[in-house]
Amino acid sequence: MAKEEDIDPFVSMQQELCDMWRINNQKKYVFYYDESNNCRKFWIDDSKQQFNSDYKADFVLGGLVRKEEEKVEASIETFRKPLMLQANVEEIKFKNLYAKGIFLQCVQERRLFETLSWIDKSPFYIHYTNVNNLFYTLVEIFDSIVEFDEISEFGYDYFKLKSVFYYMFEGKADTLQALMFKYKYPNIQKEEIGSFCNDLLFLLGRRREMREEEKFLAGMLARAAELDELIFLHENDDYVMQDNYVEFYIDPIRKYQKSKHIFDEETTVQDMVKKQIAMGDNMADNFEFVKSETDVFVQLSDVIAGILGKMFKYINSTSVNQRRKDVESLAKLQIDNILLIDKLRTEANRENSGFLCSIGPCDAIGTLDRFFEMVKVERKSRLNREP
Repeated sequence: MAKEEDIDPFVSMQQELCDMWRINNQKKYVFYYDESNNCRKFWIDDSKQQFNSDYKADFVLGGLVRKEEEKVEASIETFRKPLMLQANVEEIKFKNLYAKGIFLQCVQERRLFETLSWIDKSPFYIHYTNVNNLFYTLVEIFDSIVEFDEISEFGYDYFKLKSVFYYMFEGKADTLQALMFKYKYPNIQKEEIGSFCNDLLFLLGRRREMREEEKFLAGMLARAAELDELIFLHENDDYVMQDNYVEFYIDPIRKYQKSKHIFDEETTVQDMVKKQIAMGDNMADNFEFVKSETDVFVQLSDVIAGILGKMFKYINSTSVNQRRKDVESLAKLQIDNILLIDKLRTEANRENSGFLCSIGPCDAIGTLDRFFEMVKVERKSRLNREP
C-alpha cells in the first residue's frame, strides 16, 4: 500500500469526498463508458449571441459497470436476434437503432426494452455523470459573489442556495445569453464588474417579489457590484464557459483507483486525459480508450448514455403539468421502458451511491424521481382498472 505522503493529492482529495459522502471506492469494478449530448465545448456563439448548444441537454458520461469478479461473456451476436439486427450491422449504436426523436419516442422502441431487460438480468449495473451546462457556469458567478462561510452564518444551505441561484436565471436564459455576450462572459473586465452585476439584477426584476433566499442572493449581487474582483470571472477565454469535458473523464479514474475504466475512443479528450493522469503521483494504470466496435459493453454503454441524455433533456424541458399529461397518454411499452430505467438507477444506487452523479440543481433529482413515481402510479391505476 502506498504511503500517505506518496498518494497523489487529487486522489487524496477524491478519497476525502468519498469518505464524506460514504461512497465505497475500495471495491474493484470494471466500468464501461460512452457519452451523449457532447457539444465538445460550451460557449457563446458570437455570431448568434447565444449558446452554441441547447443548455437543456445535459452532457452525459455513463454506461455499464460490474464487479471485477463477475465476468460476463457476450458479443454482438448475443443481441442480433432479440434486437432484430440485420446481418450487415456490426455495431450497436444508439443513434442508429434507438434514437427516434425525443425521449418519449425513444421509449417506444422494443429494442430498448430488450436491451434494458438484458442489462437488468445481467451482473451489470448502470452508472452515469450528467452535467447541466447552464448550472455549471452560473455556479461560477455564485461562487464569485458569496463565500461558503457567510452562507452558513446566515442560516442557508450552500448547495440549496446554488440551486436557487440557478432557477432565478434559468427562466430568463434567452436574455441572459445576450447579457453574457455583452460582457464576453466569463472574462469580465474588472472595470465592468459594477455594470455586469447591475445588469444581472435588472434581469431578475423587483426584489419585493422575491422569496427570502432570492432576496439574499440579490443582495449579494448588489454587494458584488462594488467589488474590485469577481474571483472566477477574470482571465478566462472570451465566451468559453466549458472548454472541454476532460475533468469528468478523469474524476472516476481518480475516484475508483482500484477499478478498471474502459472508455469509447474520444479523440478530443483522450490525449488530455492521458497527459493529466501521467502528471499525477503513483497513479494506477487503470484506464484505456478502445474502438467501440471491438467491445459490445462499450456499445451498450452508448445506449445507456444515449437514453439518459434524452431523458435529462426531457425533464429539463417540460413542466410538471406537461409531464403529467404525457404520463396519462403513455403506451404500455413506454411505461415498461421508463420503469426499467428507474429500476436500473435504483439498483445501481443501492450497490454504490457513487454510481449516479448529477451536477445540477439539487431538486433536479427529486424532479426525476417524481416523474418515475407518476409513471408507477399510472401503471398501478391501469392495472386496477383491468377486469
